[in-house]
Amino acid sequence: MRSITAPVGLILAGIVLAANQATAQEETSARPSLEEKFQALNLADARKWEMFLDSAYQKKAGLLQSPVFVWTNPTKNKGQHGAIFVWTHAGRPMVIGSIFIDCTIASQRIMHEFHSLSTEIIYPRCSTCEGDDWQPQAGITIRPLQSAPRPETTPAKRLLQMRAIAREFGGNTFDNWRKLRWELRALPQPLYRYQQATTGIIDGAILALVNDAGTDPEVLLLLEAREDAWHYALLRFSDATLHVEYQGKEIWNAIRGEQEQQFHNADHTYTFLRMRYLDPSEMVDPAQKP
Repeated sequence: MRSITAPVGLILAGIVLAANQATAQEETSARPSLEEKFQALNLADARKWEMFLDSAYQKKAGLLQSPVFVWTNPTKNKGQHGAIFVWTHAGRPMVIGSIFIDCTIASQRIMHEFHSLSTEIIYPRCSTCEGDDWQPQAGITIRPLQSAPRPETTPAKRLLQMRAIAREFGGNTFDNWRKLRWELRALPQPLYRYQQATTGIIDGAILALVNDAGTDPEVLLLLEAREDAWHYALLRFSDATLHVEYQGKEIWNAIRGEQEQQFHNADHTYTFLRMRYLDPSEMVDPAQKP
């Protein structure tokens, strides 16, 4: 009996061990990853904002419920984890925002960074936010892009044009605090694209210029095909000093000073808001393994 019982016991023990391992694996796979926890917090904060297009607070741009881009920057503090959100109206983007968590040794804090994409003043409202507010004082200016080719006739060909145009942009950022200079490059894929949005706009896209510090967009390039020409706007999306070149020549900058302050530009179309600190129940250990 012993010669039979011993192998049976080993087999049963193996079955129990395998079952426990399978259960542990299922629990691990069901557990949200570090990035998922951060991004859930970012989305919750994005949903707090209402972006109105009139001073009577009647016409509102709607939030796209999924981020158009997710980014990280491991070089700042203990890491930053962010998501880019877009608010649209009548098919055209009106506001773009980066909601991200800044990690330090002592704390984790949610930051909100916005830029208007509207040519008219917008009226943001966040009644449940704990922190600063945002009050833009102007709309953005969109200009013809000199030397750009005539917009193509099909969406697929216009996408190729957008990518080719974006590659003509470059430049650099200068971190005023750490005294570091980084080269800018355009991401090949638009963050967001829209077609036949409003009268006169055939096609449009938001593209990002990033540097080697991370995938955090530093400058936004708004491209729109309008009738027979491409139009553009370069938009600050960083607290650093920015220089942007097109075809090897500087055409735009945002140099930190009286006009381009650390947390906003002169007309507040760009703003950087330091919002609430996470409470202990929300905090995530950056060293946690997914």
